Amino acid sequence: MIQTVRLYLAAAVFFLVVSLFLLPEWGSAAWLLSLQALPAAARWWWGILLAASTAAAGRIYCSVLCPLGTVQELVWRTGGRPGPGYRLPGPLRKWVPGAAFAAAAAGCSSILLGLDPLGTVGRGVTQVIHPLARLAARIFSALMESHGTFDLAGIWREMSVLPEFFWTGLAILLALSVWSFHRGRPFCDSLCPVGAFLGLFSGDAPLSIRISGEKCSGCGRCEMSCPVGCLSASGHRVDSQRCVLCLRCLDQCPEGAIRLGRPPRREGAARRRVLRISLGTAAAVVYAAKDRIFPRRIWPQGTDPLPVSPPGSGSHGNFLEKCVACMACAAACPAGIIRPSLDAWGPAGILVPVLDYSRGYCQYECAACSSACPSGALAPLEIDVKKRTSVASAVFFRENCIVLKSGTACGACSEHCPTQAVHMVPYREGLTAPELDPSLCLGCGACRHVCPASPKAFTVEGKRVHTRIETGERGGEPVMAPLQEFPF
Repeated sequence: MIQTVRLYLAAAVFFLVVSLFLLPEWGSAAWLLSLQALPAAARWWWGILLAASTAAAGRIYCSVLCPLGTVQELVWRTGGRPGPGYRLPGPLRKWVPGAAFAAAAAGCSSILLGLDPLGTVGRGVTQVIHPLARLAARIFSALMESHGTFDLAGIWREMSVLPEFFWTGLAILLALSVWSFHRGRPFCDSLCPVGAFLGLFSGDAPLSIRISGEKCSGCGRCEMSCPVGCLSASGHRVDSQRCVLCLRCLDQCPEGAIRLGRPPRREGAARRRVLRISLGTAAAVVYAAKDRIFPRRIWPQGTDPLPVSPPGSGSHGNFLEKCVACMACAAACPAGIIRPSLDAWGPAGILVPVLDYSRGYCQYECAACSSACPSGALAPLEIDVKKRTSVASAVFFRENCIVLKSGTACGACSEHCPTQAVHMVPYREGLTAPELDPSLCLGCGACRHVCPASPKAFTVEGKRVHTRIETGERGGEPVMAPLQEFPF
């Protein structure tokens, strides 16, 4: 019974997380995502609570809250296959998470972010599931045109998707599904850095799975029901560092020999537990202080434009220090201009989101991304504050402007500029030409998006530290709708 309740609760958390990524209009997922491991580590108070609960009762996070663990278990249960049986932990379980944490402590979090369960699910939903769902909706709408349904796909907002992330994410999704179908929860036991870290606290926890040798009949049903292979029926023991508390063994035992309780005392167990918890605490402290020990360098360092971090990040340094690349901001962005990066932040910031103005521009009346962030990398902004927050600066290339180059009348950039940082001034022969006032520029990218010139007369360069503008006499509300698809 308790195992069934646990499974339904874990499935509810998983489907709620996926639904809020796919349809953020239903509400912000920040409150739920903040319970995940890496966002919790960014907010020290919840990280301490997570570590303490794991030390007291085992890997509860893996049992109920981890969306990637749940989807592996659901795939495995669909196949109806027995578990892998008891096996000793393989070398991957030590070396892969260890390398991820060591690289993160040295200032390169790319491996850790790539293996983080929440980030893996977030990228899978936003970069793979969402475009596939949108494509399916378009196909279905085309088939239903004769019945008067033309825009079913409209419920799926556009997101910025890179082909590299789509195909890589699709390959990972298929590989993980096949692996889970045959082996249960193999990612949890072999590759997951969060599971390896929590295992330092969960070993010999006061409340854990224990087996009574007196009642056990040796049938082995419990061992074959374990999705991670951490239970030995013949040895009457459970490796509590690896146990994900799926509780399947409790329901499978016909003799009632398995229950939750304090594990039997073994010689030296208390000393080893103290050493593991001390190691885990030291690792957490080093991870929390990594950006003070090894400050990340913003890439590129040359003359190329700096990347643009989302509103609410405050600065590139704060954003790179706290971002866990979960893609909640990308899912929340109605303009679809936030995407994971490949090289914008350099090798240490692969997967960290960036604003991509080739897909659109930042809405003046929107601060959805800042409210969706679970880790504190983006501080929630009131709309009035967001309207005065400058995340980047526009750069005007006069030689590309069609007014100055060809004598063609145009003013799209000024019409779309919400603060009139780009405004029109008299030019010649009755024409007006754009002029840029950098002190009023928010860096929203509207001028770049609507510019008809090729190459563009405007580009946008990010600011290392975001600033606040003061509206001058030209300031005001936008002249045209921020998301107008056809600006002309």
